[in-house]
Amino acid sequence: MTEKPDPQMLENPITIGTGDPRMPVYTESEIAHQEMMRDPQYAIATHEQTLNKFANILEELSARVVAIENLLNEMNSPDPNDPLKDYPEIQMHQNR
Repeated sequence: MTEKPDPQMLENPITIGTGDPRMPVYTESEIAHQEMMRDPQYAIATHEQTLNKFANILEELSARVVAIENLLNEMNSPDPNDPLKDYPEIQMHQNR
């Protein structure tokens, strides 16, 4: 089901910033950015910079995950200085 166009909107041309409220309104900076994105060198440089930012964030998050995994592995490994290891009868009761 499609809406019928408003006859008043058909008579009046739509200009930037006015007209159909469903249409996006672009600021001057957004329009300038769209015009600059038509230049392939600018577009490639912009996308490359964005991808580099994503890659740096991903590397940082990966390093943090590895650090957390190392901490968890240290916490789960048996303590070499555990005083209860010399007393097997205490460990039998703890393992129940």
